[in-house]
Amino acid sequence: MKDLSRRSFIGLASMAAVSALGAGALTGCSGNANPTSSTQDASADADEAFMSEGKGQHLVVGRRGKLFKIAPTVIAENMGFFEEEGCDVEFQQVELAEGFASLASNNLDMMLMGTVQTLEYIAKGTPLYIMGGTVLNGTEILAGPDFDKKLENADSFKGLNIAYHRPETGQVAFRSWLKDEGLDIDGGDVTFTPLDNEQAQVEAILKGEVDISLTNNAFGYINRERGIQVVGLVKDFTGDYPCCRQNASDVAYHEKFLSLVDFEIALLRGYKVFRQQPDVAIPMLAEYSEQEPAYIEAALYGTDDYEAAMQLLPDPCRDATLAFYEALKDVNQLDASAPSADDYVVDTVYSRALNTLLEREPDDEFWKDLESIYKKQNVH
Repeated sequence: MKDLSRRSFIGLASMAAVSALGAGALTGCSGNANPTSSTQDASADADEAFMSEGKGQHLVVGRRGKLFKIAPTVIAENMGFFEEEGCDVEFQQVELAEGFASLASNNLDMMLMGTVQTLEYIAKGTPLYIMGGTVLNGTEILAGPDFDKKLENADSFKGLNIAYHRPETGQVAFRSWLKDEGLDIDGGDVTFTPLDNEQAQVEAILKGEVDISLTNNAFGYINRERGIQVVGLVKDFTGDYPCCRQNASDVAYHEKFLSLVDFEIALLRGYKVFRQQPDVAIPMLAEYSEQEPAYIEAALYGTDDYEAAMQLLPDPCRDATLAFYEALKDVNQLDASAPSADDYVVDTVYSRALNTLLEREPDDEFWKDLESIYKKQNVH
């Protein structure tokens, strides 16, 4: 992998700032412009005409099922932030394959889920744009009730049969990390077994068909009464890595740019409520997802006895996302000759939205903290 040996995809200093955003929240944590009121967009594309157009356009935004990891948009919708920002948005419930096919054909303006899928389309020459973040991290390492091996370093995984789900971003980061550490991940030192979904991974553990599994956030929590253990988090080994992103179609990015900015402003306002007012956020998310509040608290904020694997963060984390693109090549999930993704991982929408909020509330420490994170994660 390029420039990623024994690294965090995302700088730990910035992740400390993510945790700081949650001050007053429950237990647990949560391109190139410089979004300050004194600095205009520094991106080479900042003067493009389309970035001054597209105000008031209708946006059709895909959300997968009733997953609550897109919490800021649910909160923004419930609290009327989209209307207040003049954003005409229509949400549609879609599955990933269907949603990305619609995004690629410009029949959908945004998808709030997916990273691997977006980068796979980009690698094949389809102009999709990663314009913001949804989730960091999110992959647990699960084992059965009798598993007692201590997982401390790459050598700890030698000889293990590890289940994974191909769209899960954590498996890419993890396999790439093992490869960087010198292990043969194609059956020599470690065997990886792809399975169709997370529940199939849990069943494979309980049947003894695999030793451990790289499984999406909170599957350890909901299966612990069956004896499933969370024996680690992928980020414990790889450092923080990007997970679900905010993805825009080619038409939306070039013809509805200012509408995307308005969407992002509303989303950021929803994110602030999510971080600072969990007592407000959790009931909204419970109603939206039809899940129990206790489960939502555990999955998004963590509890005294359960660490949430994922952290919500709207920042594009452009550098880390481009690094993740190289990781996909490194584990042969993308062709090594796939073209550069530099033009398609953009921070211009996010920087303008954050800059707007900084100008509105220049003394607000929440926006200043996000600005600090932004400056560290979008240098490329």
